[in-house]
Amino acid sequence: MPTRTLRTLLLAAGLTTLTALNPGVAQDPAAKKEVKVADPILPALDAKEWKKQDSGLEIWDVKEGTGDATVKAATVTIHYTGWTVDGKIFDSSVKRGTPATFPLPNLIKGWQEGIPGMKPGGVRRLKIPYDLAYGEAGRPPSIPAKATLVFEIELFRDPMKLPALDAKEWKKEANGVRLWDVKEGTGDVVAKGATVTIHYTGWTLNGKVFDSSRSDNGKPVEFPLASLIKGWQEYVPGMKVGGVRLMELPPEFAYGKQGAGADIPPNSTLVFEIEVKGTKNK
Repeated sequence: MPTRTLRTLLLAAGLTTLTALNPGVAQDPAAKKEVKVADPILPALDAKEWKKQDSGLEIWDVKEGTGDATVKAATVTIHYTGWTVDGKIFDSSVKRGTPATFPLPNLIKGWQEGIPGMKPGGVRRLKIPYDLAYGEAGRPPSIPAKATLVFEIELFRDPMKLPALDAKEWKKEANGVRLWDVKEGTGDVVAKGATVTIHYTGWTLNGKVFDSSRSDNGKPVEFPLASLIKGWQEYVPGMKVGGVRLMELPPEFAYGKQGAGADIPPNSTLVFEIEVKGTKNK
């Protein structure tokens, strides 16, 4: 289990406790505003992009992901929406606002066949005949007997696994910092000096997680950027709400020659994943 030190370690001199900075655990600002999420729309059932498999399953790859392909026995973290063919949504993690995690072997046959091969960041649509879904009985009242089902699935990278350091997606800055924009946000742009609500995970180069907002209670946290390490001050600005960025920070952009406690040795290059959930710009 990662230690819970980073929230204090990231604070600049003079801010010695997280409580002084941020009483309590920050909540997602979107949840506070209670903004109604528009219903996802059923994809066109007659679109030419559907590719029929020997089993009868049909697949439409909307967006190709990057990184390692999902294997059959994987546990996946996804956003999904499921429709009956008349356009009725019977389940949606998108509407709930929280991705779901499932072991593939526990799911319907259409998912067991249709999700393997996807890569993180990818979006795939599945049109699943009833014999690969809930069979002749269906699942009343939301899923009728012998129902063909349609799903849109967005696959996320495992947020606790060190990203591939040799992936071609990394872009190196002149100062040695490396960045990888995994997902472009669609909300407000983070300004310099903003207070941000984020999920984050931090690794040393040997793959050890030294801290993560996704452990323990799993809720995002709020920080003023001005109080954080140099790499965050410089490379979180410019992100948009909803975006995910990976950062590989040399020691001079992290904790320098001194390191930070037992978990971050001196002269450590660190890797972070940052997901921006909200921003309060000055």
